[in-house]
Amino acid sequence: MTKSIVRLILAASALTLAACGGGGGTEIATIPPPPPPPPPTSPQAIIPAATTSQQFAAVGASHSFDHNSQTPLLDSDHQLQVRYIQSSNSYEIEFPESAWEPVLVQGNTVTTPQGGIRMSIRPTDSEYSSLFSWGDGATYFGFEAIGIATPASGVPVTGSANYSGQTAGSTSEIYLNSPLGIRGPIELSFDFGLGTLSGNISPTIFSYVDSSSNALGTISFTNTVYSTGSTTFSGKFDTNLPGVNSFSGLFTGPHAEELIGNFALPYQSPIDNQTYQADGAFVGAK
Repeated sequence: MTKSIVRLILAASALTLAACGGGGGTEIATIPPPPPPPPPTSPQAIIPAATTSQQFAAVGASHSFDHNSQTPLLDSDHQLQVRYIQSSNSYEIEFPESAWEPVLVQGNTVTTPQGGIRMSIRPTDSEYSSLFSWGDGATYFGFEAIGIATPASGVPVTGSANYSGQTAGSTSEIYLNSPLGIRGPIELSFDFGLGTLSGNISPTIFSYVDSSSNALGTISFTNTVYSTGSTTFSGKFDTNLPGVNSFSGLFTGPHAEELIGNFALPYQSPIDNQTYQADGAFVGAK
């Protein structure tokens, strides 16, 4: 046997021993397979419970840039419409006086592909509802709540329930050259059997510029409208200040687990004691 062949045999033996972890091993070492690819990701859900194609109920308060900012647009024709497309697991929006457009959902930000319309979703624990601000930077802007409307058969007709919610909106008050925003809790108490509604709102005005804020106190509901078995409700706030004063909404979820609504509230500013208009939307849950 030639020396070169001997060297090859010895080298092959050494490699085999190394692969076995030395001379005493019995298992053959193998190269681990590459990790599996990550599962495909789905877009962020605007309405987590939506699984079938549908257009959501929408309520809110919007403003036109070329109209008086103290007068909110509360009718449904002036709110952004949103729908879910099951086949593509995607969402589309319809801008007032426009056509349906697909959107890109990235976290809490929703935009049209050309960036013309932008939505900013407010974090909540809701499954059947969503609260957000929106605008196109030129024509309209607003605050809105959307959701899967409760069918008439799903609204309780006995018992009672309390709903705790959050509001988001804008005001006509200017501070540091920027409009103030409004936010805060809202509480709604329904007696389904008696067909009554009571509650209150505890808003705070705040600055986007320096993060300062001023609480407006708790304001009770008055002149509420609700009847046993109704899917909707409305009312006013207990204030004599001039301006648009109202709230309205509807239940969401299969059995009225949640609710959505809009509000318009005149208030006296703690900053200059003048009267201003606030408006927006809210989402609540039991």
